[in-house]
Amino acid sequence: MSDYDVFKSLIFSKIKGSHTAMKSGILAGEYMHDKLVNPSDDFGYDDLVKKSWIYDELYKGRNFGPLFHKFGALFGAVFNAIDQFIFRGNLPFTLSNPTPDHDTLIHADKAKKIDYPKPDGVYSFDKLSSVYLSNTNHEEDQPCHLQLKDPTIPILNK
Repeated sequence: MSDYDVFKSLIFSKIKGSHTAMKSGILAGEYMHDKLVNPSDDFGYDDLVKKSWIYDELYKGRNFGPLFHKFGALFGAVFNAIDQFIFRGNLPFTLSNPTPDHDTLIHADKAKKIDYPKPDGVYSFDKLSSVYLSNTNHEEDQPCHLQLKDPTIPILNK
């Protein structure tokens, strides 16, 4: 497993994706700025990442997914607890998944439709109530701020 593979995912055990994504974006901006100012500088993006706190965090969580995929929920949880609490995420080896995540997906039109129960107002809530409870503030008719430059790109060609 290369150092780059460590950074392709969030820290599953802590469900921390946003702060590492933001930091890696900041580092990418710093790298590009450095390349524009000092084109001959050999300092690379990987070097910036390895010197930042996200490298340590992502490295320590690197075995979480593979442990669960290889040993299942029960034994995966046990081995993950050993990795995290005894070895502090520093096992002397790195596991990898034999199958990439994208190879385990099926096309949406071939998937079984999920029949969700109606919200009961006690354990489950409608979308509008959930947005209210999350303290999300936006206009009801606000246009989508994510715009595709080329709408044909995300379409799967059959």
